[in-house]
Amino acid sequence: MYTRHICISANERIAVSGENTGLSKLLSDFAELCAADGRKVVIAGRKNGAEKFMIGSYCGAVCFTDGTLIEILPSTRDSIADARKALCNEFCRRSGFTFDPYGFDPEMNFMEYFISVFAGETMKIIKSGVLSTYTSREENMTSVQGTILFPENIRRNLVHRERIYVRHDIFTPDRAENRIIKAAAAKLIKVTANSHSSHLLMEALSYLDEVKKPYDVAAEFSKCINTRNTKKYSTTLNICRMMFDKNEGTSFWGKDISCAQFYRISPKSDK
Repeated sequence: MYTRHICISANERIAVSGENTGLSKLLSDFAELCAADGRKVVIAGRKNGAEKFMIGSYCGAVCFTDGTLIEILPSTRDSIADARKALCNEFCRRSGFTFDPYGFDPEMNFMEYFISVFAGETMKIIKSGVLSTYTSREENMTSVQGTILFPENIRRNLVHRERIYVRHDIFTPDRAENRIIKAAAAKLIKVTANSHSSHLLMEALSYLDEVKKPYDVAAEFSKCINTRNTKKYSTTLNICRMMFDKNEGTSFWGKDISCAQFYRISPKSDK
């Protein structure tokens, strides 16, 4: 959860006082990460022996592990609310979510908007019923279910004759789409400061209790099946790709970063 919110426009200088060495170190490390990645979100330089930071042309938000949230809005002559609306609209365009300009809360920062859309779309999936799949499982049981694996049964149960080692199919929600969503919910619940989003994410994690936490989230996307039944997952999985798939080019990863999303906003989006 963030405890400090800094809002600034793209292509502006970010002021850091000499006493605020913690923020200066965070920005310096993030600028180094940006330079290595080739996306100049924050640019570090020196002037008169002091380190200075310039915001690049990317817009979005980054939440650091120390509780600092930096929100970068598109450069515009209009109000902060209009700039934030343009950024949220761009996110919606990328994720496939229908932006509602009348229901938009201009006081909600971009990171919270991002999380609120994910939480809301996830609960829609859960309320309509998460998809399950048949998967094969091997285990020691007290009754025969499925096929007895005789060599393994002899090895394991030579003494414990009351047990039988079998392979059987179970119908479970533990499938790639749900594992990805669970990973995203577990990540975002640590970031949000919004009580409603936090409640929805906790509810989602409770419903997905039987779903395993994926070891490699990015690898799970190749296991997702695109069918008529999975269409309801579309927007939520698009958001998850923006979070976890490095090929999407919207997220950043680093030891001091809890969550980050940045986009290039075209001039057309500012209108």
